[in-house]
Amino acid sequence: MALKKWLIGVATSAMLVVSGSALAQKAQFVTVLTGGQSGVYYPVGVALAQHYAENIPNVRATAQVTKASAENMNLLQAGRGEIGFSLADTVEDAWNGREEAGFKAKLDKLRGVSRLYNNYVHIIVNAESGIDSLDDLKGKRISVGAARSGTELNARAIFKAAGLEYGDFSKVEYLSFGESVELMKNRQIDATLQSAGLGVASIRDLASAVKIKVIPISKEVLAKIDSQAYVADVIPANTYDGQSEDVPT
Repeated sequence: MALKKWLIGVATSAMLVVSGSALAQKAQFVTVLTGGQSGVYYPVGVALAQHYAENIPNVRATAQVTKASAENMNLLQAGRGEIGFSLADTVEDAWNGREEAGFKAKLDKLRGVSRLYNNYVHIIVNAESGIDSLDDLKGKRISVGAARSGTELNARAIFKAAGLEYGDFSKVEYLSFGESVELMKNRQIDATLQSAGLGVASIRDLASAVKIKVIPISKEVLAKIDSQAYVADVIPANTYDGQSEDVPT
């Protein structure tokens, strides 16, 4: 049963990890490492910080805006935060010290606390762009998330599995969810890849301004990704305005 629970969902799962410093009994300050304000980590982190502050005596907790997964792992290792959020595959990369993912050495101070929710890889384009598949992204302008963020590491894995590399795009931007949406609205990029929980605020904002299309990621592409953190599922119909059908991811 435990294995089945881990296999439900899509792409990657968000995890909560904590450094050893959070275990110190005399700690007075707790910094919750989140992500950009337009993603899911930030509001969850704010709620967690409020919970700590209200329910643990002598604790002052704050939610810190970060570049999310990868930066959170490095900040925890350096003792610059007590608890934070990350994608599951980024935790795996950090624990194993995978340099290609931005970790020059094993981050051995990390400890897992909880699996939170399924994280879905969204590839969003303007519905009028003529882009219907991953192959159609060749020659287009795309934002893949902040450099070496969990989202950007997802982008690298998915595009590699689909036979694509960054050189196949006419322009690659490394931007936060909110910044990517603004460029999409202004037609300065053609696509944005955002790895987040369903109903993420940034994409809801975009869908309220322009007609969007969610690009499918097939099981065939999934099978070529060398990580157990990715599993197949769908973004259900009507998750976002104008998305009338389930989309595999």
